[in-house]
Amino acid sequence: MNRRFCLCIMILTFLTSGIVFGESEGEKYFRTNKPDLAISALEKEIMSGKASPDAYNYLGLAYFQIGDYSKSVDAFAKGIRMPDTDKKILAFNQGNSYYALGDYANAARSYSLTLTMDKSYTKALLNRANTYLMAKEYPKCIDDYELFLELEPNDPQRPQIEEILALLRRHMKEQAEAEEKAAKEAERKAEEAAILEKELERQKAEQLQREEEERIAAEKAAEELRLIEEERRRKMLEDVANSLQNTDSTNMSSGAEDIIDYEYESELD
Repeated sequence: MNRRFCLCIMILTFLTSGIVFGESEGEKYFRTNKPDLAISALEKEIMSGKASPDAYNYLGLAYFQIGDYSKSVDAFAKGIRMPDTDKKILAFNQGNSYYALGDYANAARSYSLTLTMDKSYTKALLNRANTYLMAKEYPKCIDDYELFLELEPNDPQRPQIEEILALLRRHMKEQAEAEEKAAKEAERKAEEAAILEKELERQKAEQLQREEEERIAAEKAAEELRLIEEERRRKMLEDVANSLQNTDSTNMSSGAEDIIDYEYESELD
């Protein structure tokens, strides 16, 4: 939906809404395709408080025509807040201005406001479907297109809309399949990660057990070596002690028998 097409829809919608153009200077400038002059005149008329309820719509359309979509949105918003204005048309045109700005969220809201006031206003329904398409909100887009075809079965754009619907349904199916595949792949990877983590934990436990067994074996070997060394030292000390012990019979004492008795008479006398 390009800028010129949007503008044509907005103007045709306004012209066919049953509203008759007034005779104000601003409205005359607008009808003669002089949007800059129309904007200046319409702003003055609105400021004076003497503008017709339709002036906001003309002003919004004039701003749209020169490509100032933000001011176009503002003009339509002011008109919606004013009494006696055609709020359905203002909201619809505001949606087109938001669409031109690329603000699809607000465009959808404006079209929805239009449909709140008139559920049978299929132009707003179709434009909202296009907005959802641009915003990639495909389920909502499909719903609106299908409802539009239900309400307007003989619309000349039906073949194009049906083609879009076919593409969207295929895309949605492929997307669902891709998401399912991705989910299964994620599940598989999660299972693999869990198995790997479990195996690493097992290996870690085995390693800790081996280290504990090696520590115990090392302590046992050290204790055995200590005992062997202790026994060797004991034996060595025993041997030294034995070697120092004198057991020669010539150096042995017989006790009291070795004392010389001086009381007997000497044969020398």
